[in-house]
Amino acid sequence: MKAAYDPTKVNQVLSRLGVQMKKDRAGFWVDNSYGIRHAPPFRHGKPEAGLWFRTRGCGHDRIGGCVMCDYGAGPDSVTPDEMINSVRQGLETLPTNLYHLLVSPLGSFLDEWEVPKAARIGILQLMNNTYYESFSFESRAETINDWLVSECCSLLSFRPLKVYVGLESANPWISKYCINKALSLDVFEHGIRTLSDHDVQSVSNVILGTPFLSPNEQIQDAVQSVLWAFSRGTTECCLFPTHVKKWTSLVWLYQMGLYSPPSLWSYVEVLRLLGPDICSKIELSWYSTHKYQDPNLVFSPTTCDQCYETVIRYLDSFDETADFEFILKLVNFECSCKDLWRCELAVLQSDTILNRTINAYELIGSRLLHSWWDLNREEVLQRLTIEADAYSWIK
Repeated sequence: MKAAYDPTKVNQVLSRLGVQMKKDRAGFWVDNSYGIRHAPPFRHGKPEAGLWFRTRGCGHDRIGGCVMCDYGAGPDSVTPDEMINSVRQGLETLPTNLYHLLVSPLGSFLDEWEVPKAARIGILQLMNNTYYESFSFESRAETINDWLVSECCSLLSFRPLKVYVGLESANPWISKYCINKALSLDVFEHGIRTLSDHDVQSVSNVILGTPFLSPNEQIQDAVQSVLWAFSRGTTECCLFPTHVKKWTSLVWLYQMGLYSPPSLWSYVEVLRLLGPDICSKIELSWYSTHKYQDPNLVFSPTTCDQCYETVIRYLDSFDETADFEFILKLVNFECSCKDLWRCELAVLQSDTILNRTINAYELIGSRLLHSWWDLNREEVLQRLTIEADAYSWIK
């Protein structure tokens, strides 16, 4: 069975960078069949957890993947029975009082290249045999179709279900040339509509901190992407600030001085600009290293030592209660690091996103891609520039 991702349609520069960065990565999923993540404090006051099970990994990961992703991959030999047993073992370690449980593979639950039909059905049956009130999983938009969603709802006895769908950015140029997402917005909209048709909640994942964008541009893109997703019918958005992690394209860009994660003040600013009505439908994620003990973390979004604990406490409180007053407390909170952040926002960029991206590609090409870059450089940069014509703020 073919993967859902066509390597001819992805960004060859960022894909080749990603392949090189992942080739020697540590094999967590060689030695572990599942991973558990609890989520204290409980979101909106309700206990939940996530259970990830071993698969061969995301098909897009095989051809480089998104620049920030480090979900990893298991061996090709993982069988459906092994996947089912992984979930069974993970469920046995979880408390019985959870309200919500996410059960997801390393990539897309509905991609039969990664999770064969027998595994999908067996895992859904295991989930249905629990007492948890609602469930979720993650799947790329192009894997979502009517009959698969209908099957999931039926096997879960029509209990509440939500599906996390990676959007990252609603700007197609940024998605392709800065994130290597390889996502069609038409396909994304169709996936959201399909979920809605079956009364399944959709959660659109949006990132803050895209490479080659200035801090102001990162904020702008995140806000616009969230608003676009809601205008297309998504139920919620999950807002991620990007981290630098081992085995990703971002870690190479970071080492070359071409990338730094966003400030948590930028994260707060996105929430401020979205306002209380939109933020009532926003799920916060990966804003705190306290919650996510990831050994692959190299550098994370932060503030300064003097205010970090306070900022995290208010973000935790908002995530737990959905009370926008906690965001307003952060908006009104003052610190010297916030002054420095304001100064960074006030700096006028001397070049465009397009030029910054071209400069980064030149470095990637000359340092890592060598003869391939020599042969393809002119065509790559020409295409990158032509496609930027559709987006005035890129140029």
